[in-house]
Amino acid sequence: MFNLLCAPCFAAIGAIKREMNNAKWTWFAIGYQCGLAYAVALMVYQIGSAFTGNLNVIGLLAAVVILGGMIYMLFRPYKEATKLTTNMKLKMAK
Repeated sequence: MFNLLCAPCFAAIGAIKREMNNAKWTWFAIGYQCGLAYAVALMVYQIGSAFTGNLNVIGLLAAVVILGGMIYMLFRPYKEATKLTTNMKLKMAK
């Protein structure tokens, strides 16, 4: 799983750098891809090990916490959508 999701080849990294036009964001994208790959690989390995009988409690807890964090980030409410207000009187006066 890690190898499937980790950072791409150098040519793709060069394309990322060219598209983002900033070395800082390029390194952030590479780090994010590697971190996500590690988290997914950890979850797959630990949950799979629990089913095969090779249980590691600390690793399984870490995998469940990471999975819970990912699910929370997917379904959390979008705060900016509830704070948007417009004043129509001001727009109509212009």
